[in-house]
Amino acid sequence: MTEPTNLHELRRRSTHEALRRVALAQFASRGFANVTVTRLAAEAGVTERTFFRHFPSKEAVLFQDYDTHLEWLADALAQRPTSESLFDAVLASVESFPHDLEVVRQAAIARSTLISAERIAAHLRVVQSSFARVLTDFIKTRHADVPNLELVAEVAGAALAAALVTAVQKWGDDGCTGDLGGIVAASVDLVRSGLAPLH
Repeated sequence: MTEPTNLHELRRRSTHEALRRVALAQFASRGFANVTVTRLAAEAGVTERTFFRHFPSKEAVLFQDYDTHLEWLADALAQRPTSESLFDAVLASVESFPHDLEVVRQAAIARSTLISAERIAAHLRVVQSSFARVLTDFIKTRHADVPNLELVAEVAGAALAAALVTAVQKWGDDGCTGDLGGIVAASVDLVRSGLAPLH
């Protein structure tokens, strides 16, 4: 029973990534405003209905790597050994990011040229909040015996979410040329150190 589900998921991801590649190529060559969903679906060889099953709008293509549905992260965190530190568990879980990094790079570059900084910042606030919710829930579950758990979990979840989203945004602002994993690790390590450089 697991195999067909996995096959279905693989097919779904493959179609999803193909749609993103086509959309990003079209946006780059024709301009975001000049590309319709009808054209994107036709170029990818799927129906508009299939497109909308994967993306609620053409703009969503540019933000899918910041997907606010973070089941992948919650699942990865749940698999981490309880002996592992919170920071190591977060870093290892983030490595399970399920999207193609090259497509993420293309989307980040497209966002920076096609969408206003205000629109990107507004979306990132939503994303950061979604990450914080997943991380806070994980901390509450993993560290149920910590005194004042509600406050500790909320602060830690918010701080780690800010570190993760800021790292990805910094990578994007720098033209997506650096080592994303290294930037993420450095950001999480800043939180881990208690922001040691500022002491």
